[in-house]
Amino acid sequence: MTRTMAADRASAAVLTGAAWTLLVAFETLAQVALKAAGEALAAAPDLSHWMAAAAGNGWAWLGVLGYLGSFAAWMAILDKLPLSLGFPLTSVVYVTVTACSALVFREEIGPLRWAGIALIIVGVIVLGTEDEPACAR
Repeated sequence: MTRTMAADRASAAVLTGAAWTLLVAFETLAQVALKAAGEALAAAPDLSHWMAAAAGNGWAWLGVLGYLGSFAAWMAILDKLPLSLGFPLTSVVYVTVTACSALVFREEIGPLRWAGIALIIVGVIVLGTEDEPACAR
């Protein structure tokens, strides 16, 4: 491998890592913000009042911005990774959203759910350490 190819690969890895971090952060932000919006809008008596309240709810808008940010990050990731690897790796969001649910909303997370999350983490590690598929070279 030439020095230029190695530098290009390293640069792509850094950009993909940054996009991955942004994807997880934006997706987690979207879920937490929309949960907060949902709680704030729960008292709306009907759909028209709910829609009006949602349009003026900062949490709802933050959730939408989180989804837009995660979309942009996902597009950057798909430019660099095969879908068969990238999509399963998105399961790390389950871990961050569950942790934020416990921290922000004081939700109880039982041992069985934590065990499932541990399995997700192990799966992400296995997927992330697999040799690079031929189509990505």
